Amino acid sequence: MAHSIQSIRNVYDLAKCARDSGKPFDDEEIKKLLERTVTDEKLIPEYPRFEKGYATEDLFMRIFSLLPWVRSIVPLGQEQFPESSKETIQIPDYEIIFEAGNEIDTATILVEVKLVDGDKQTFELQKYKYEVLYEYSSHKKVTLLFAIFWRKQWVWTINSIESFIEKSSSYKISYERACANDLSAILGDYTYLFRKQCYRKSIFSKNEKADTEFIHRHEEYGKTIYEGLSLDEQKFESLCILEPALLDCAFDFKEISYKNLSNTEIEIIEQFDYLPHVYKLSSLLLAYLNKMYCIDKNNMYYEDNILIKRSFDIVDTVRRKCGGEKFYLIPYNVNETSTRLFDIQFGKVKHIFDAYKSTERNEGYNILVSHE
Repeated sequence: MAHSIQSIRNVYDLAKCARDSGKPFDDEEIKKLLERTVTDEKLIPEYPRFEKGYATEDLFMRIFSLLPWVRSIVPLGQEQFPESSKETIQIPDYEIIFEAGNEIDTATILVEVKLVDGDKQTFELQKYKYEVLYEYSSHKKVTLLFAIFWRKQWVWTINSIESFIEKSSSYKISYERACANDLSAILGDYTYLFRKQCYRKSIFSKNEKADTEFIHRHEEYGKTIYEGLSLDEQKFESLCILEPALLDCAFDFKEISYKNLSNTEIEIIEQFDYLPHVYKLSSLLLAYLNKMYCIDKNNMYYEDNILIKRSFDIVDTVRRKCGGEKFYLIPYNVNETSTRLFDIQFGKVKHIFDAYKSTERNEGYNILVSHE
């Protein structure tokens, strides 16, 4: 069994490498690889299920490696010897080293990645699966967390086992409970709050010879030759070619001004259609990379390129130009794991740690604390 599962992983990795190089395998080629390498034939029809799980793990590694406080994410691999050891101890998916409180000190966590697929709104973890994972983290004396990808919402949460509700043979957590007790703030997964009115100026030209860096165009007004943002409708800060896509995937605008600048040029000014907007950094990264065709939302495949590596800087720059403020989401439940991790990360930032310890919890409301 263990050898067969590793073979399936090897086929997945080969298929991803082929797609990365622009020469993807077709279904028949994948089937032939599976038939040649997987000894347990009953597992071959299960390949699509394994594929989704591995794609979720890869997507987690890629997105969370972009967060500002994450130093390294190391895949721990799933092969263990002797094979029977998996009955009592299980290696989690990743080890993460992150900046803890300052740029010098670091801390380490272990992360097991899970996918909630389809329309499901609850994740259930069998107790025996948790126990073998906990056994490994206990031996290592490193905190174990769960990274859950809620595919319908396209949202990641990081949760400790204390956030789950214990049943007779399993632990369960709903999407709402996972979001309320999300611990991703310890990794620099800011919550951006946009509560200032923002104005977007776009200039279009019907002159096909007009010089522009932008490749997108308006179906009626022609080529885009300028994009800019302002917080006072007076002074606009220009956007580069890679930045408008974030506006398009994250915000709704309404037109407030239309002006003919010449026979060929038109200026349109828009403003946020409503306020406030609230986004986690990891969610904005996902939305932006999907908009830029770097992530295939249908199968969670990502194309690793220079744009992905620059995406945090792009997202955070546009956030600043839009007047977005940095906040941290405080978990609803105060427990041993969250207290330890928040102390490591925010213990020396009095207003944040005091908010974690002392803020009154009201069901249905999230707790956000300003970066400042």
